[in-house]
Amino acid sequence: MDAKMPSIVITGASGFIGRYLLESVKEEFSVFAIARRSRKESNVPYHKNIHWIQCDIANWDTLSEVVKYINDHGGADFIVHLAAFYDFTYQEHPEYQRTNVDGTRNILEFAKGIRVKRFIFASSLAACNFPGAGIKITEATPLDANYAYARTKKIGEQLAREYTDDFSCSVVRFAAVYSDWCEYAPLYKFLDTWLSHSIYSRILAGKGESAIPYIHVQELVNVLRLIMRKSDELPRLGIYSVSPDGSVSHQQLYDIATTYFFGKKVRSFHLPRLLAYPGILAKILLGKLHLACERPFERFWMVQYIDKKLEIDASSTRSMLGWEPTPRFHITRRLLFLLEKIKSHPDEWRLKNEAALQRVARRDNLIIYEALTERKDAILPLIIAHMEAPENKDRFGRYKKLDPNDFQCYMSTLYHLLMATVRSGDRGLMIQYIDDIALRRFAEGFMPEELGETLTLIREIILRELSVHPHLKKMKQQVYDYIGLTLQLAQDEVEDVYDNLLQKMPREKIAESSLLPDCKKLQRMIRQLSAFYQISPEEGKYYEDLQDE
Repeated sequence: MDAKMPSIVITGASGFIGRYLLESVKEEFSVFAIARRSRKESNVPYHKNIHWIQCDIANWDTLSEVVKYINDHGGADFIVHLAAFYDFTYQEHPEYQRTNVDGTRNILEFAKGIRVKRFIFASSLAACNFPGAGIKITEATPLDANYAYARTKKIGEQLAREYTDDFSCSVVRFAAVYSDWCEYAPLYKFLDTWLSHSIYSRILAGKGESAIPYIHVQELVNVLRLIMRKSDELPRLGIYSVSPDGSVSHQQLYDIATTYFFGKKVRSFHLPRLLAYPGILAKILLGKLHLACERPFERFWMVQYIDKKLEIDASSTRSMLGWEPTPRFHITRRLLFLLEKIKSHPDEWRLKNEAALQRVARRDNLIIYEALTERKDAILPLIIAHMEAPENKDRFGRYKKLDPNDFQCYMSTLYHLLMATVRSGDRGLMIQYIDDIALRRFAEGFMPEELGETLTLIREIILRELSVHPHLKKMKQQVYDYIGLTLQLAQDEVEDVYDNLLQKMPREKIAESSLLPDCKKLQRMIRQLSAFYQISPEEGKYYEDLQDE
């Protein structure tokens, strides 16, 4: 990485907005991308300016290690804090407190530790109550909506203010963010219904005047970049509404979408608000009776917002930033791009939007990975002690011919390989490296049974030790899937490798092979793979090659 480049930390880098921001800044910034998903799982290609850091922001133990890692790599000028939990159920969920509040507090401490110039906090205009008729929301409007997500955004803004003695802070309240593929769940569901032949396709709730503001993700990214570019000119603390003025109603969206898609004006029918509750109930019952394909997206809590308007006045933001919304990105114009995507790429459209609907509170593999990390210093000695026990000399006798340090390093390599596989959710890693390990053990004279017994022992001990872990007691099946099945896969792969090799070398000749030193480069790579970070300057070429594969 170029040490002279400005640097940025992006939390939630694998999320919808995070991916677009990452793509926009990667050529100009040194980027530390923090996400709960691995780079591969997030479909983010290797780039020389990106450090991919996989961790949970609510886990301070790992996050504190990231502070050292970033400081060792030159620190960071900006943090854009996008990571947050949200779903459309309107129900309380412990993840709101854990990620949105505790995680934000951790990231603020983290920002203090890496001495950033400016902290950019992603808030939301949806955290404001819908105002009365004729009243518009401004930058001075308090976040007063009373549901879980809104409350956590209010707390987040308050926490950010508390750190303005340490660094500058910009609170950025977004409108509803969408892309040319949509990727905003309510809008996707509206379009999916209106452009179908469903019996509900012509029905709009109330008078069709329910209205909110929308912002294209590229427009949003442009504003975030503008804030960083003008950082020295901006106040120590500022609140910005990233939104066009006004709002856009369901009726407006319906008319544009159906007219363009069908080539003619399609009349809508308005469902009185009083009938909305029984209408939603009927859809739910039809779903339960399997007379509808899926559970309806509509929820009872949505009824309270029928025909209400979240009108925005963002003139202060435009004045402070010297920014004007780009006309072609306004939803009433950009909607045509969305409709073309639906027509030209219907399968990809649906896949992208259905994926966006899947809100995962906590990723099972990351919880298991954290447990493996936490218990590593206890589990590894336990495995080694079992293998060195006198009663197991027939099972693991060949290991005694290894140098003790090489033996411990080999066991550590296997453990780190398992950690890397669990963390990334990619069992291909295990296959890729177990082949190399099996070839080395073959050259050292190990029998396939001995390697199989090793993997069986590792599986038994790890599953037993993790079964009593407080965070994993209700995740036994997931632990078995990520660890038990992965090690079984490794065992099968070892047997495949040996079967192929035994066709070239008689079995009785294997034990006559001389012991070879283990591959230090392989060990180093696997250790680095299992760490929370997934790129470093010295390993850059390796990852480039890995991506090519």
